[in-house]
Amino acid sequence: MDNSLWSGTLILLFLSFGTLVYGNHPFTVINRCSQTIWVGTFGDDDIPAGGSFKLDPNQRQSFTAIRGWTSGRVWGKTGCDSNGRNCKTGEAPRGGRTTLQAVTLAEFGLDKWQGMDFYDISLVDGFNLPISIKPTGTKGDSNCRVQACNFNFGVCPNNFKEYGPNGQIVACKSACTATREDQYCCPSSRVPESQCRPSQYSEIFKRQCPDAYTWAYDYKDSDRNCRGNPVSGYEITFCG
Repeated sequence: MDNSLWSGTLILLFLSFGTLVYGNHPFTVINRCSQTIWVGTFGDDDIPAGGSFKLDPNQRQSFTAIRGWTSGRVWGKTGCDSNGRNCKTGEAPRGGRTTLQAVTLAEFGLDKWQGMDFYDISLVDGFNLPISIKPTGTKGDSNCRVQACNFNFGVCPNNFKEYGPNGQIVACKSACTATREDQYCCPSSRVPESQCRPSQYSEIFKRQCPDAYTWAYDYKDSDRNCRGNPVSGYEITFCG
């Protein structure tokens, strides 16, 4: 066989094998809430499922995220119109990340340091829906496990509460979202980690959800990591 033809065959076999073994990461999102939610997605290099999709109570939907997904985010939006817009919580520019809103975030960085996936639940912006993240098809140590967060709106400071049209509390802002002050936001470009500490307000969230990110440098208690076996996936459940 011609050497160039043989080399081409090997490349095709390698690519085919890589596609089978190292395919995209499967995600499943489940809505256990009593209300319809719209799920937002975002990533610096991939926006899965078109950036948003609707889930009625007890519905689920699956999508895939690319290998090496960076700054991956999944969150729930509530009180939206029939097109998934004008939401009471979790609204974002079409195809964009949430910004300065009280919303519970599931965050992912896939296939990063030594091929590990990193994931966390973030309350740095606030809380709007209970959430859990369950790794699937993974292997790793005790740090590769289910992460979950629920929150009692009764402990939310009154000036941090967000209300729906019927007067019910729909979200609790973080101190950063509510005030935009550096002492609570700790922007990394201006405030080094040594000068950024948790606040009395972030501690409210920490007591409710000990495993969650509650301030800018809360990674020591909050990061989880897994390795695919052979390809990792994640199940995200709202209100479950």
